[in-house]
Amino acid sequence: MRSAASVICSLGHVATTAELRLHGVSPGAVRGALADGAVTRAMRGVYVCAHADPDQRTATAARCRITCLSALRRAGVWAGLDRSLHLQLPPHAHGDRPSSDRNGRPIHYHWALPRFPDPRERSWLVSPMEAVYQAIRCLDEENAIACLESAVHERLLTVDEVRRVCARAPARLERGIRELEFTAGSGMETIVRRRLRHAGYTVVAQVQVAGVGDEDLLVEDCVALETDGEKWHGPDRFHADRDRDLKTEGLGRRALRLTHDQVMYDWETTFLSIKRVVDDAKREQARRFGRVILRADDPL
Repeated sequence: MRSAASVICSLGHVATTAELRLHGVSPGAVRGALADGAVTRAMRGVYVCAHADPDQRTATAARCRITCLSALRRAGVWAGLDRSLHLQLPPHAHGDRPSSDRNGRPIHYHWALPRFPDPRERSWLVSPMEAVYQAIRCLDEENAIACLESAVHERLLTVDEVRRVCARAPARLERGIRELEFTAGSGMETIVRRRLRHAGYTVVAQVQVAGVGDEDLLVEDCVALETDGEKWHGPDRFHADRDRDLKTEGLGRRALRLTHDQVMYDWETTFLSIKRVVDDAKREQARRFGRVILRADDPL
């Protein structure tokens, strides 16, 4: 028979009495696990193993489920810049609850009944569709659309499931939902693609180039943009990324790499740099074909 601790681990490090009984764990086994310290009681009827993380412990102690942006981050889905802990509880729930966790991080509560029941939901975690549904209400428009595309890329939701969530989305997201294309390799890529298109540029996502691979974004068919997020572009990628840049330049295209901070905190400066590089690249292309293109700041 499996131990109480191993069953709790298999259920995501948190389990209720009912879940343990369903998996054949007797009350005596639970008491034994509590006595030897392998398991602790988060609250009445809810147990955690030693591998439970702080968010799980905070959620169970508050009789809540992790939801919204916090649930998405656990799945690697784009969730914007808000780092507070998002917890969901029934609308009739009452009693005092902490406004922050032990580390001082704010807690954002959602009083709501689940709208998308799913076998994947847990006693401490809402379903993937519920998490995305809550998130697009918390996020601004561009981050909400990035979240929807990222949920498909990270295989948290299918395109059909995203469409079901979008059917109940706020009216403010209608334009962005019409622009969904599920090509982006990251939420940041979605944001850059949409910002440049709204500025009037032709942008193609995930362009396959022989000898190079997929380019994140190709702007005006002359500048390849790579959005270097923390997940896929760590120090171990340095040489491979520079090799890609060299091959891209060898194809007659300019190559630019954008960091998270350049996109999310310094876009005005970043956009002006992209504009200048694109203008120069277009002038160089025109020169090769014998055409002349003047920038607005060029002397006549």
